[in-house]
Amino acid sequence: MLHISNNVTLAAHEIEINQIRAQGAGGQNVNKVSSAVHLRFDISASSLPDFYQHRLMALSDQRISKDGVIIIKAQSHRTLELNREDALARLRELIRCAIK
Repeated sequence: MLHISNNVTLAAHEIEINQIRAQGAGGQNVNKVSSAVHLRFDISASSLPDFYQHRLMALSDQRISKDGVIIIKAQSHRTLELNREDALARLRELIRCAIK
């Protein structure tokens, strides 16, 4: 569960997170271990209130596709867990910025 505000939360099943291999330099495990994550969140299929959905769709952010799917790739950390937390934090921040 992802807490957006006191009244708004997202269930885990609404956020799709897949493991992927990190790109670029990073040491001996970079091409062997799937430590990066690819997060997908469908705005219109979510339980977010309509106000949130409309504000997100109105943003001109490259992470939001024309179909209303937020795509975030996190690979700055060495572990899968930290990259997962980073991706979720970035999703939370994007949603919060949309409603300011």
